Amino acid sequence: MAVIDESLLPHTAEVEHPGTTTDRYGDTVVDWSSSTRVPVAAWLQQNTGGENNDQRDAQIGEWLMLCNPVTADGQSLTVYGKDRVHWGGMAFEVQGPPGPAYTPAELHHYEIRLKTVEG
Repeated sequence: MAVIDESLLPHTAEVEHPGTTTDRYGDTVVDWSSSTRVPVAAWLQQNTGGENNDQRDAQIGEWLMLCNPVTADGQSLTVYGKDRVHWGGMAFEVQGPPGPAYTPAELHHYEIRLKTVEG
C-alpha cells in the first residue's frame, strides 16, 4: 500500500470515535462518555479562520488534516464524519465524510476537513 512518508506527517493527533448507548426510547445514540481514541501521525493546517460576532464572540477555524489509511502499528484507520480529532490542546469536529485520495492503483491517504469553534 502506498502511503505518505511518516517524516512528512510531523503531528500526532488523536481520532476519537464515540461509543453508543440506548436512549429512553430504545434508540441507539452516540455516547461520548464511552469513546475511544486512536493516535495517528498527521499533517494539520488551518485553512480559514474568522470571528462570529452575531450574538457571541466566537473564533471559528476550518482546518485540513492529512493522514495515512493505516496507523504506525499497521492497523487500518477508519475516520467517520461523527468523529472528533484532538491535537495541540484543541478539539475539532470532523466535517463531513473524510475524503480518500488515491494513486492510480490504490488508496494513498485521507483528507479530513475539521472545524473548531471557541467562545
